[in-house]
Amino acid sequence: MGDTVCDIKVLYVSVDPLDESHFRILVDGKFVKYLTIDANLYSVDDMCFEPSLISILPPLPPGDWNTGRISRNCTNGLPHFSEVTKVELPSISHIWHPLQIDHLSLHMGRQLRSNVYEASTPQFDLPIVVKFAQLPYEIPYLESETSAYQWIQNHQISPRFLGHLTEEGRVIGFAMERITSARHAEPEDLALCEQALLTLHRLNIKHGDINKHNFLIHDDRATLIDFATAVQCNDAKVLEEEFRRLEKELTDTSGRGGCVIVESSSEKSDTSG
Repeated sequence: MGDTVCDIKVLYVSVDPLDESHFRILVDGKFVKYLTIDANLYSVDDMCFEPSLISILPPLPPGDWNTGRISRNCTNGLPHFSEVTKVELPSISHIWHPLQIDHLSLHMGRQLRSNVYEASTPQFDLPIVVKFAQLPYEIPYLESETSAYQWIQNHQISPRFLGHLTEEGRVIGFAMERITSARHAEPEDLALCEQALLTLHRLNIKHGDINKHNFLIHDDRATLIDFATAVQCNDAKVLEEEFRRLEKELTDTSGRGGCVIVESSSEKSDTSG
């Protein structure tokens, strides 16, 4: 780290062994910065191991910036910050819930999917689930899902939407209810899943990804999750096609859409997405 006195925590790593890699870091417990590291600058192992990455980063430049690029210095061949800029990062614009939750207030728990975590915050007595953009380019996907949760609120077919998640003032995701003692759907749960999907279709909404991992079975009902591809749809034929595919989706054994977390067989999953 050279002579820098910054406290750095690596929040997210996206490493490509053949191309540039991307990182989300927290500096001094307050400031989020997004780094791009040119290809062939560091080893994959060093970039994937937080202590190693922090030790080999060049000193962070002073000033107010939120995006930076690390390249090889043409003069001495050493890694250096070739560019730092202060840019207006994209934000979810459809803000419909009154509550906003600062990401710094979260204590992150289990990772459920690539951008979905269990978490706790003083604003709620019980653990919650948060879903957010790890990198700026993911914002449009969360924008769509944020809107979808407004369409389905109060219809008891999804986890409760609890508020918007913010990072330095911009909205990057949302918090939702954690569904406890749930499992993913199996073929024998067809009737429960049909009931949930039919309720969604009656709202003129196509889910778009009805793989069995997007149905949580609990308390003799099915709860739908992952509305990233949901769209409003008035075409009865399109909705009927999705409904007819459900039985086949529940018998799929490919693992498509499955969670990244593997639990022992004696445990039930507590998840949302």
